[in-house]
Amino acid sequence: MALRGAHPRGHRRGSRSGVTTERVDISIVIVTWNSRQAVLDCLSSLTACPPTLPWETIVVDNGSRDQTVEAVERDHAWARVIPNATNRGLPAANNQGLIAARGSYVVVSNPDVVYRPGAVDALCSLLDRRPRAAFAFARLVDPDGAVQTCVGDLPTLAQAMGGRARRAPGRTASGFWWHGWPHDREVQIGHGGESCYAVRRDAVAEIGLQDERFRLDWEGIDWVARARDMGWEVWFCPDAEVIHAGGVSIRQARARWIVWSHRGMYLYFARRRPALRPVLAATIAARATAKLALLVAPFDVYERAH
Repeated sequence: MALRGAHPRGHRRGSRSGVTTERVDISIVIVTWNSRQAVLDCLSSLTACPPTLPWETIVVDNGSRDQTVEAVERDHAWARVIPNATNRGLPAANNQGLIAARGSYVVVSNPDVVYRPGAVDALCSLLDRRPRAAFAFARLVDPDGAVQTCVGDLPTLAQAMGGRARRAPGRTASGFWWHGWPHDREVQIGHGGESCYAVRRDAVAEIGLQDERFRLDWEGIDWVARARDMGWEVWFCPDAEVIHAGGVSIRQARARWIVWSHRGMYLYFARRRPALRPVLAATIAARATAKLALLVAPFDVYERAH
């Protein structure tokens, strides 16, 4: 599918003013749902720490009811807003932004991300230096500066069912998520934290857009797995550091997140193991039922899962 779209506003080098320009090198796509203050803070961080190349920002709002669209148009009129009447799901909204984007590199961002100086430039520089890199994932840190586990291998079915796989101490990491790894080296990975990453537009033209059958969760893992199947590379970029609050939208719909996440898990493995579809459906449904039961437990299922 060709990535052609309209012509939203771009920014001149280091500009905070939203002055239009014909050339756009970097597109930043932010999908939001009832995250008004988070997306305003995210956009403010981009004006404070803008990329050095001409850029644009596209905010895709998934039917928010908290006046997100009005607030963005009021406080950050330089950003283009694509409003959806309903929540179309994350992959569909990401695809809207990707189709509208004009940049050679597209940064896909959660609204609960605050950009630090040079973060966007670092992501795009990695893609520029490594011509077979389709994706570059940012280094995510908590608001207090603690590093979030945000890289890992593509999961096996056993790892997905068991949760976050641990690894042995040392600098050689393995597992679904690399817990304890220092996140200090530029290295090829299986997948990364999808709160902030850059994708090469030419790679998307070959790989295709995100699969919209995934509603929320596992769409990114499926996307990078498809890219790797076609010979593209996935990299972690330690120099691209952003602050990630985490869970701003998901905490508003935890039951739906559990259902959608497990549906995504099923779609991912059913595509790769079609002979096991009946077993996968029963096993993953049982796991989802157990997770839903934990919603009434005296601890936070979202926090345990993340």
